[in-house]
Order: sequence, then structure tokens, then C-alpha cells
Amino acid sequence: MKSFVHLVAVTVVAMVTSQIGIANAAVFEMKMFGHHVVVLQRDFEQVLSIDGRDVLKDAILHIEDIHLISGTPAIVGSSSAGGNACDAAPFVVSFPRDSNPRVDGPIESCRPVRMDVLVDQLNFSTTALPNSPGETWTWTTASGFAKSGSRDFVADTSRGWPELREKTVSHPSELLSFGEVAAQINDLLGAEKGEYSDIILGVGSGSFNGDYFVGSACTRHLCQEEEALLVASIQDKQVFLAWKPSGEKIVVRPPVKQWPERAKAALREWAAKWK
Repeated sequence: MKSFVHLVAVTVVAMVTSQIGIANAAVFEMKMFGHHVVVLQRDFEQVLSIDGRDVLKDAILHIEDIHLISGTPAIVGSSSAGGNACDAAPFVVSFPRDSNPRVDGPIESCRPVRMDVLVDQLNFSTTALPNSPGETWTWTTASGFAKSGSRDFVADTSRGWPELREKTVSHPSELLSFGEVAAQINDLLGAEKGEYSDIILGVGSGSFNGDYFVGSACTRHLCQEEEALLVASIQDKQVFLAWKPSGEKIVVRPPVKQWPERAKAALREWAAKWK
């Protein structure tokens, strides 16, 4: 049975087309476990239809995986409103024997969702963030989705400046999970920790230039208006922070006179957009 499911999964990928721009065109269409499954493009939204019944609508729908859970075939897809306001959220369509297909979800979350596959269930989870706990859901063939708990964010004290030398970080918010680095960030921010964290966890990116990491992020839908900067010097084992709340002046920690020249250069380049 597992080999059959794998064959179906390969065929699913092969059936996806690029006819998105054509009204009522099939973006995906296949006979699956005795049922007609199709994703249609209708004007500015996509519609998941099973045996002629519309069961889910959103700007973008993807069929992604097929699994055998407790002996029941289940396809996992993602649903997105488009844009960068939220990440795509998972949904599940299962095909019980001698019953109509069952559609569960999508999960109500704007964050990236991880999936773990077990023999009798699918586990979904989001990563805990400094300003928001991680959430977990369990999906079973009998009950569909059930919220199964939450996890508070805890910085990893086993990672610090030495691990930052691996240079795997690509978003400034990732430094909040390096225990030693995060402690210094929190000390600099004090009572303003929440305000800065909310911005730096937004849409952004970062990169290394030698032993300096420079990253910036903005609040979703408020880019160019509410942004944050994070500069980290591995050699000096110091972080330098700046942020601009919406409608207010730039805030800098520590004072600019304590920033090394390369960090000041990054600050000037970042702040130039508001001059």
C-alpha cells in the first residue's frame, strides 16, 4: 500500500499545471481513491472541488503530500490568501473507506507550520517566538484537527557567540534564540524589549560581512514606516540595535557614540530612507 501511495504522490506532482491565468481552468485535477479532486482557478481565487462539490476557497491552494494514516489515505495541502500577511496554512483531505471524503482545516495560523507524520496521526506545530508562544495541533482520521497545546519561547543557552561563527543566520530574529546574544539584546532593550521584538520578527533578512552580521526587518504592511536594525560584531561580542516605531523618531541602543565605525555605516545606510 505504501508503494501505491508513493506512486500516487508522484503522479500528483506531474498533474499540476500552469493554467492559473485562465478563468475556471484546472490548476490540479486527478482521480484520487475513487473521487474526482480538482483545484480550479475562478477569477482571483482558487477552489478545491471534490466530486463536483466546492469544499475550500482561497487565493492560492496547493496539493502537497499524500500519507497513509491509520490505514486511511490523506492528502495534505496548503491554503494562502496571497501576499506576505500570513504564511500558507495546512489543510487535510482524508478518504475513509465507504464514506465521503472529509476536509479539515486550514489551521488558523499566520506563521510557518511544521508537519510530523506518525503512523496514526499528523502533528503540526509553529515555532515559539519571543512575543508569541508556539502552537501545536494533532490531526487524526477520527477527529480531524485538535489544538493540542502551546510552548513558550526559551532561548537556547547552549548557543552563543561561538555558534554564531557558523554563519547560518539569515534573519535578524534568529539571534533571539542564541542565549548569550539574546541576553545582551534584552539588557540593551529593557522595558522596550516587546516593541523591538515585534518589529524584528517581521518581514526581513540579514547577511554576514566578515565577522559582522547586519539584518533588518519591518512590521508586516508597515515596511518603510516601522522597521528595526540589528548589527552583531562577533569579534567584539556586541550587538547594536536601532528601530523606528511608526510615526516616531529612530531609537538607538547603545548610544551611537558607542557604535564601531562599521556598525555606524550600517546604521546610516539603513536610516537614509527617512531623511
